[in-house]
Amino acid sequence: MNLPLKITRTIAAGLTGISLMIAGTAAPARSAQQLFCTGRMNNGWGYNAEFLDGRFTQIRWDRSGQPPQVSTLTFYRTNAQGQPIYRGSFQAATAVTLIDMGKGNVRPGSQVSVGVEEWGWSRGTCSASAGSNPGTGDWFTELRQDLIGTSGDRSREWMRQNNFFFTQTMEHTNTRVVERWNRSSDNAIVDVVIASNNVVTDVRRIR
Repeated sequence: MNLPLKITRTIAAGLTGISLMIAGTAAPARSAQQLFCTGRMNNGWGYNAEFLDGRFTQIRWDRSGQPPQVSTLTFYRTNAQGQPIYRGSFQAATAVTLIDMGKGNVRPGSQVSVGVEEWGWSRGTCSASAGSNPGTGDWFTELRQDLIGTSGDRSREWMRQNNFFFTQTMEHTNTRVVERWNRSSDNAIVDVVIASNNVVTDVRRIR
């Protein structure tokens, strides 16, 4: 049966619209935002808190000589400062609390505060990758990779973001400056060597 030209065009237009609708529903969703906030407790347990698609989901714990542990996190409430609070447990027995200090706007450089019953509290710094956990002893390798070749100003910013604080200038000559930095959470001490052109040339672990 031959249909009139006008009806044929109408059917074709309708099929084109349906095709576009199907293509629209099949479009891939925007990839989820995933960040990892890393820190270390005073008793040697290091942690990676995972932030996925708008919320913290879990904390992975590592410590040299110990099997890894995972704490699943559940949103608890938002405090008076507008900071979301999450709760979980360590080995299903010890209470774990995570405070999102970025107030939900978590991005590289944001911080979290992690508290474990009887362990105390620790600050963690967020980045786009899990990196190496301070509990495994590889944090110094990561530190050197991140700092060597950067400017002195950028290195100081990085150190503060990773819970280090400046203590003293160990050396100051026409060719270089050596700055000593400490971290109270694990008593780490490092010296950062900055050349006269304001570029970090070396990082030494003192403790």
